[in-house]
Amino acid sequence: MAGTISRIRLENFMCHSSLHIELGEHVNFITGQNGSGKSAILTALCIAFGCRAKNTQRAATIKDFIKTGCSYAAISVDINNQGEDSFKPDVYGNLIKLERRITESSSSTILKDQHGRKVANRKDDLNEIIEHFNIDVENPCVIMSQDKSREFLHSGNDKDKFKFFFKATLLQQVNELLETIRDQLNNADSVVQELEKSIKPVMRELDELREKIKNMEHIEEIAHDIDNLKKKLAWSWVYEVDQQIEEQTVRLQKLKERIPACQERIDRNTVVIDDLKKELTEKEELVRSLGDKTHEVNNMKKSMEDNIAEVVKLKIELEAEHERGTRTLEKMNGRLKQMQAQLRDFQMQHMQFTQLYQLLPFGYPDELKTTAFSCLQTGW
Repeated sequence: MAGTISRIRLENFMCHSSLHIELGEHVNFITGQNGSGKSAILTALCIAFGCRAKNTQRAATIKDFIKTGCSYAAISVDINNQGEDSFKPDVYGNLIKLERRITESSSSTILKDQHGRKVANRKDDLNEIIEHFNIDVENPCVIMSQDKSREFLHSGNDKDKFKFFFKATLLQQVNELLETIRDQLNNADSVVQELEKSIKPVMRELDELREKIKNMEHIEEIAHDIDNLKKKLAWSWVYEVDQQIEEQTVRLQKLKERIPACQERIDRNTVVIDDLKKELTEKEELVRSLGDKTHEVNNMKKSMEDNIAEVVKLKIELEAEHERGTRTLEKMNGRLKQMQAQLRDFQMQHMQFTQLYQLLPFGYPDELKTTAFSCLQTGW
């Protein structure tokens, strides 16, 4: 069956120098005296599947699992990969070999196929296998250590029992995931608001630049008018009388006096126009970039909202299942109380029959006593 463990090998792990265990397809019992290392096997499985050292309640750091006097520890777990629920059978084959090696300074995880060839060594690859086979070593309903067992047995109040149920049914994990998504959604909203605030001043500045460019274009029209006036002055003597020539000469002189200033202003404004056009291009590119970021953030926001809806739906379904289980338990408790009441009635009736039997006269034949007792029991 895919997902079951067929073999465990430990080397220099906690109290074990070298341990090799073959497991059956169904239920397996591992027995031994206190201190023989039974719990160490369970701890090794937790470490192999990515559990943190503190969560095992057996060590503070991963290197503390190395046997005293040794420089390393190794855990090897063989996982069956046959059947309909197999994980990437074309890559791993019928067996997935998980190897965890621990040293004083580091630890590594290697995934191999059925022939012992290395396939992957990333934590994400291990997480894919754990999620595929639904292996949750931190769930107390999957693996319950000695400390967690004592804690559960001595928890007498309903609050502690509900915490155990909340974690065992993955409601706690779902709730934490929901909180994480909400935080990410709030952060996304903040980013969107900041981007919108950044776009507004850029748009205002862009409008101002466009207005300046429009004013500069009006100066170019003035220069064109000056050229036209020059041409008209050249031909004015042909069409006008001497008086008009004199007037035009005065006007031309004034215009000539204005030409250098206008030309200087035109040159100066031409440079400004070029700078403004360049700045306009940069601002337009910034606006497009901010628009793309806003679209991307909105897409992330929509994806997070969809995830929240799915998680909320799952939470409601799990709570409904818990409510159905609670009602079933209440019915069973009611049935138990009814049977206990019937048992007390039967014990009372038996005591009455015994007293009646003892009240029969001495010397009364045993056969008649038995017959009378039977009649009393049957009510006949």
